[in-house]
Amino acid sequence: MTWDMIGHEWAVQLLQGHIENNTLRHAYLITGPSDIGKKNLAIRFIQAICCPNAKSPGIPCLKCPTCTRLQKLEHPDLFPIIVEEGSKQIKIDQIREMVRNLFLSPYEASRRFGLMIDFELANRNSQNSILKTLEEPPGSVILILTAVSANSLFETVASRCEEIKLNPVPIQTTREGLENLYQVPEEHADFLAHISAGKPELALAYYQDPEILERRNTLLDQHFEILKGDSVARFTYANQLVKDPAMVQEMLNIWSSIWHDILLQVGKSDTPIRNIDREGEIKAIISSVDLQEAKSAVKLFQRAHSLLQKNANLKLTVEDLLIQLPTLPH
Repeated sequence: MTWDMIGHEWAVQLLQGHIENNTLRHAYLITGPSDIGKKNLAIRFIQAICCPNAKSPGIPCLKCPTCTRLQKLEHPDLFPIIVEEGSKQIKIDQIREMVRNLFLSPYEASRRFGLMIDFELANRNSQNSILKTLEEPPGSVILILTAVSANSLFETVASRCEEIKLNPVPIQTTREGLENLYQVPEEHADFLAHISAGKPELALAYYQDPEILERRNTLLDQHFEILKGDSVARFTYANQLVKDPAMVQEMLNIWSSIWHDILLQVGKSDTPIRNIDREGEIKAIISSVDLQEAKSAVKLFQRAHSLLQKNANLKLTVEDLLIQLPTLPH
């Protein structure tokens, strides 16, 4: 854990090697599910390149003013792009402003960095506007993009980057990281490692913000109630939920994790369930659904995720999902 990260040791070693061997690429694409640690890895990489107090090449101190400003995305040679509040997309003006700054000489560091978070949210024009910089980057510039997958970007963009694909982190690794890096008590760390489903940043969010954990519990309670509800109850719930698009994404992630557990149990898998605090409710559902119904439910959530990534109608997508989920006896 030389970068104080939970998991993804292979990616850390790879990027450290690029620094040590002076083989840095001009563009990187870090991919993986939400909360897997893409942004954190990108920032650690930049810190490892820039830290003036590095213990050795590729190992930042994480405490100096340079590392601190980079962590806060406030360094003068770092130009981050995220979706602006109230918007659903990365705008072309954001890209153009970043590119203008990247072509200036570095101010403090030896390089300038363009960091584009969740770049799958960039529309066609925004993605096209970064192409020339990807094709002919200034020698002192490194571009780092994060996205759910390479396929979520135009091929012309993804193919010009070195992809680093992050996978879910094992439960044991997450638990040990929470204990060692954040001093989380063992039992609570084990619980968080299970329910975060291989996503270290989600485990940390649950630990550091009790409101997020409470929202999870509320959404799970609503899930089990909706399964007993009729079509009227489901449409009513959908109308309430879509008022907060961010909550829809949270709902999809949490509810789909329950059906992942149900599928494992119905299929008699030895893989441990994620939602260990809801084992009783999961067992109750198992008594009412078969393997095919569980598979179909999992596919419904996958389809909803895919549609929303393509900017499908939010209300219709949620209604379609809810109305097709199995109905359980009261």
